[in-house]
Amino acid sequence: MTNNWKYIVLMGIAMPTTAALAQSSDAGRRAVDLERYQQAKSIYKSQLNDKDAADNAYFALGDIYLRTEKPDSAAYYFNQGISKNSKSYINHVGLGKIELEKGNQAAAEQHFEEALKGRGKKDPYVLAMIGEAYVEAPNATDAQITKGIDYLKQSLERESKNPVANVILGDAYLKLKKGGEAMSAYDKAIQLDDKYAKAYLRRGQLYTSSRNFPEAEKAFQQAIEIDPSFAPVYRDLGELYYFAGQYDKALSTFKKYVDMAEKTPETQAKYASFLFLTKNYDQALQVAEQVLQQEPDNTVMNRLRAYSYLELGQPDKALQAMEQYLQKVDPNKLIAQDYEYYGRILAKNSQPEKAVENLQKALEMDPTKVELYQELANAYASTGKYDQAITVLNKKRETIKPSNADFYYMGNIYMMAGEDMVKANNPQKAAEYFKLADETYANVTKDNPTYPYAYLWRARANASQDPETEQGLAKPYYEEFIKLTANEKDKFKQDLIEANSYLGYYYYLKGDRANATKYWTEVKTLDPGNEQAATALAEINKSKKP
Repeated sequence: MTNNWKYIVLMGIAMPTTAALAQSSDAGRRAVDLERYQQAKSIYKSQLNDKDAADNAYFALGDIYLRTEKPDSAAYYFNQGISKNSKSYINHVGLGKIELEKGNQAAAEQHFEEALKGRGKKDPYVLAMIGEAYVEAPNATDAQITKGIDYLKQSLERESKNPVANVILGDAYLKLKKGGEAMSAYDKAIQLDDKYAKAYLRRGQLYTSSRNFPEAEKAFQQAIEIDPSFAPVYRDLGELYYFAGQYDKALSTFKKYVDMAEKTPETQAKYASFLFLTKNYDQALQVAEQVLQQEPDNTVMNRLRAYSYLELGQPDKALQAMEQYLQKVDPNKLIAQDYEYYGRILAKNSQPEKAVENLQKALEMDPTKVELYQELANAYASTGKYDQAITVLNKKRETIKPSNADFYYMGNIYMMAGEDMVKANNPQKAAEYFKLADETYANVTKDNPTYPYAYLWRARANASQDPETEQGLAKPYYEEFIKLTANEKDKFKQDLIEANSYLGYYYYLKGDRANATKYWTEVKTLDPGNEQAATALAEINKSKKP
């Protein structure tokens, strides 16, 4: 379930009370499960005057604010809960979660120690929420996750029939890449409550991550059968269809999520991201613009706006949008794709040197993006730095087995270098580059001996080594190209005109009027209005001896 636009799934949602952990009828909890956070806030705010509000409503509100990235509001409600009841151990857990969000584990542990004083150390809910805090800590280490698992196990020892704690335990094992243990925990949650839709959602997510798409779809559909209004499952089912290449189905399913989910800029931002993933760039741009009207500094939407303009073939607007985005975003939050797209945008705006700089950064951050090697090589080539371009392509060849396209692009760069040497009046160096081009294209004819274009490429490389056509170096390759395309003349018409013109000229120079006439006549057949063929045939006829 990972890709460049994967949305952050809010995992292991906190529940309002220990008893409520097993009560699917709790309205606030259900709203949170459905990711209807505004609705959940309204429900819990209406409970702030209840007798047990300190442990219930205040903690639930704080946790919702924390999960929606509003830590100051979260701290307010956690502290209010403690002020209402000094023995509200669960709110100390909330304050500890905030410290973990900040990366301050020592301060977090102090709050957890407060939470475990008195009856807190025996409260399964307190123990479960401490466990969840460690599991969900940003960039949680294996040690933190393991500590979280220990607390979750303590919670389950005191309240074994707790499906929610089992789901959080499964999430912890999943983060440790222990898929078997994760699935066991999710299965246990379902055994305890076979109507717990979130447990099926998690099973589907796990199956998706292991690319078992049929079982993933089955789990998601089970969640929908239990609760057709469970919006998050439509999001993940839509992603599943996307990974399976069923883009239309993916988009229609994800649209159900958007229609059911809370109408917030965040939901619209997720939709815009998914539209981009499914290559609906114009719609993605429209939705992104709508989000930016409400949240002008939204990082993902500013990023998406620039990306979409490039994909829509508007590089000037893409450059403007990207530079606006770079002014707004924290440099530490830039991702490899930002440098990738900025490099591509710069290349389209005729700024190859800056394009090289950014494409290099993208590859440094994510060396697996092998497709960028070609773009980086093109950027080098456009500045005349052919040797660097070839070095980049050779590095790609070290990473993955080269394809026909790789040999084609590398050969083209050698051809470009040779043409520059011709212009620089350095025929010896030009010939060296053209020879390297031919040797590169030869890799294709070796592996794919019936691929016509490879012979055409070799013909051009050899023709460039023999500009006066004295040696006929291109002759065998043009002949093979004509042979391989004999039954598809319409498809290869322009290239056949080139091949026959070369051979007609070659034979004319050799004084072989019969073959010269043959090939120039074929040019006329392919292109009746071809002036070069008409002139050549007239010259041949004029030079015939009486």
